Amino acid sequence: DDSAKGGPCSCLSTDESCCSICFGILLPTCHQDEGVVPFDDISRIDIITSMVSQAIQREGYQIDGFSLEISLPAVVAANERAIRLYMKEKYGSENWFKDEMFSQQTMSAKEGLRLLIAPSLEKQLGVKHGNNSFRIRLTYTHDDASLKLKSLLPNDSNRKRKAESREGNDTRRNSTYDDKQTLSEADSFIHKSLEGIQDKEFCSLFKLPPEKVSKPCHLVISFLRSPIYIGGRYLKLSRNVSQSCWIIDDERMGEASVEEIIKESVCAISRGDGYKFHAAGREDIDVRMLGSGRPFLIEVLNVRSIPSAIEIQQISDKINSSEKKHVRIRNLKLVDNEIWAMMREGEAEKQKQYAALIWTSSPLTDDDLQKISVINDMVQYICLLVNPAS
Repeated sequence: DDSAKGGPCSCLSTDESCCSICFGILLPTCHQDEGVVPFDDISRIDIITSMVSQAIQREGYQIDGFSLEISLPAVVAANERAIRLYMKEKYGSENWFKDEMFSQQTMSAKEGLRLLIAPSLEKQLGVKHGNNSFRIRLTYTHDDASLKLKSLLPNDSNRKRKAESREGNDTRRNSTYDDKQTLSEADSFIHKSLEGIQDKEFCSLFKLPPEKVSKPCHLVISFLRSPIYIGGRYLKLSRNVSQSCWIIDDERMGEASVEEIIKESVCAISRGDGYKFHAAGREDIDVRMLGSGRPFLIEVLNVRSIPSAIEIQQISDKINSSEKKHVRIRNLKLVDNEIWAMMREGEAEKQKQYAALIWTSSPLTDDDLQKISVINDMVQYICLLVNPAS
C-alpha cells in the first residue's frame, strides 16, 4: 500500500526463513518425516495434493468423494491476531483500513489453505470435495513455536497441573474428527487462554509483528472413513459354536464363533482397520439358533473399500457354502439409518419357539393335546410343567 513507508514489513522475508504468520503453510513449505519439502513457484499446492494422492493409493482406498479437514497449531491463530493488531496500530487511521469491505475480505490461514488445496485435490483425485464419509486430514504442528507461545501465557504452571491431572484419568476419547477435539492438549490450552486475553494484554505479551521462524510446520497426512454397517440374520446350526469368541484361562471354548465366521469374510473384502459385532440378544454355546435367525450387525472401521451388492452376495455365499455348516446367514446387506430399527426389532421379539421332549407319568389323551395346542400365553404354564411338586 502507498501508506507503507520505510521498507517492507519485517514479517515478510526474502531469506530462507518461513512466513512469521503461517510458518510456510500457505507457501507452502512443510516438514515431513523424510525432511523439509521445498516447492517451486509453479506447483506449490499441486505437490501437496500429489503427496495426498500417492498416500491414498498406497493405503488402497477406493473413493467417490472426500471431505477436507485441516488442523493448524494454535500459534498460527495467535500470529493472525498479532498481525491484525499490528496493522490496526500502524494503519488504523487509514480509510482503507476502516472500510468494512477490508474486514469482510480477510480470512484465516486455515480458510485460505482450504480454498487453495480443495480444487487441486479434486483435479488430482478426480472426485468432488464436499460432505463425504471419506476424510482427508492435514495436521500441521510446530512444536518449538507452540512451546514458546505456551511459556508466554499467564498461569501456565496452573494449566500444566490441570493437564497432568487430566492425563492421569482414564478417559475415552471421542472418535469424531472435529477440529477442536483433535487438537493436541497443549494447543487446546493455548486456544482457550487466547480467547480470554484482551487486546491490550495480548499486545503486552507478544511481539508485534510476529518474529520470523527458521523452520516450517511439520505436516502429517492421514485418512479416515466413517464406519460401514453390514447387517442381516444368522442361524447357528452347531451346539459347539459360541456367539462371540470365548476363551477361558487361555483355552478356547467351542470350535468357533459366529462373530469370527462372519467377520473373516466381511473384512477380507472391505479391508477395514477393525470391526465390532452387534447382535439382538444372544444364545448359549450349546443352544442352536434356528427359524428366521437372530438380527446382527458388523461394524467395520475405516474400510478401504465399500462392498458392492455383488460383493455382499459373495460374502453370504461363502459363509453359507462352508463345509463345516456351523453358521448360515440371511438377508445380508449394507445398512445405514435402518440399523438401529433392525436391532430394536430383534430386541422386541419376545416370542420364542422351542422343541422339547416331555415325559409324563400318565398317558396324554386327545383332550390334553387339544388344551395344550390352544394355549396362547405360555409363561404361567411353563412354571407348572417344571414344578417338581406338580
